[in-house]
Amino acid sequence: MGEGRKAEKRLLEARVALEGLRAERDFLRAQVTWLQAQLQSATERAERSEGRLHEVTLKMVELSHEAITAPTRSGATEVLMDGKSILRLSNPISAQR
Repeated sequence: MGEGRKAEKRLLEARVALEGLRAERDFLRAQVTWLQAQLQSATERAERSEGRLHEVTLKMVELSHEAITAPTRSGATEVLMDGKSILRLSNPISAQR
């Protein structure tokens, strides 16, 4: 009878351990799903950011080209208006288009 009790005890311990492993497996599966969603979200953000960076880079190239090829340079002079000192642009780049 002692061997039977030992076998039952081992079986019970195995069942408890198996249940614990199942719970851990379920937790890890949920965590993997959450991490996959986070990775997808981060990937989408990175792709949008790369697109915006490309747009900004192209615009900077365009603005740099405009500034280099402008026939005359812009100038700034200080003027008084209503008693306040302000800067006035003469020949701004945007007016040359």
